[in-house]
Amino acid sequence: MDEGVRKTAEAFGFEWTTHGRLRQLYRSEAELFEEFANYHLPPMFFTGKRVLDAGCGMGRYSYVAAQLGAATVLGFDLHDGVHAAHRLTAPLGPVKLARANIFEPPFRRGSFDSIMSIGVVHHTGDAHRAIRALVELLRPGGQLFIQVYASRGTRRDRWNARLLHLSNKLPKPLLYACAHGLVALMYVPVARHLMKVILHYVTLVSYSSRRTFRRNVADTFDWHCAPYKSFHTPDELERFLRACGLTRITVTNPGYRGGITLLGEKPR
Repeated sequence: MDEGVRKTAEAFGFEWTTHGRLRQLYRSEAELFEEFANYHLPPMFFTGKRVLDAGCGMGRYSYVAAQLGAATVLGFDLHDGVHAAHRLTAPLGPVKLARANIFEPPFRRGSFDSIMSIGVVHHTGDAHRAIRALVELLRPGGQLFIQVYASRGTRRDRWNARLLHLSNKLPKPLLYACAHGLVALMYVPVARHLMKVILHYVTLVSYSSRRTFRRNVADTFDWHCAPYKSFHTPDELERFLRACGLTRITVTNPGYRGGITLLGEKPR
């Protein structure tokens, strides 16, 4: 296994075996569905469709897709988190899961009606190649949805890349403990104001008062743990999706603060 792939599997395997249950991250199942609604995907993306969840993590979005009416959901990821995903989705008949690499997917070309890849391709080391691999799995008339990190500007992207170089050297349990500490500081008024100043220059912590403590910890760990992290712009991604042959490309939620949400269609 390639070293970058091995480290990615190790990082996210740790994350999704540590946070492998919905109740660890969300106050209720409704909160998960509210979060997913921020991607603004049309109902027709799921209803009666064969859906691929590329990079399924703990399976939370595979779970949502099945509940939103998908005929079949197939999810895959590199790591042991697929066991947590299987546990979560086992009561739902139409979900199947596998361990696989996004660059070597074990599926036939043109075999999916809808493909979603949320928070994944920017961690592959080659986001464009990963997107191209997903487009090949899409049938004519099918739709691809991706969510990726948005560029914060050249300077801030550079500082975040330097921080990742450092944080990625830490043992994963130690990095997880650091994520706990950083999130805990956000609950202390004076420390929170100081952290907000730092966040103008480099992203140390992923925090929202609307999320649970553990969800903030998981997102902070996620931000720091992987060997690869790329940042993108809507124009860049739209040009690339068009180069891959997709049409009807839209940013589904221009106001989404978690990154870029793009939907495109493969011509019939």
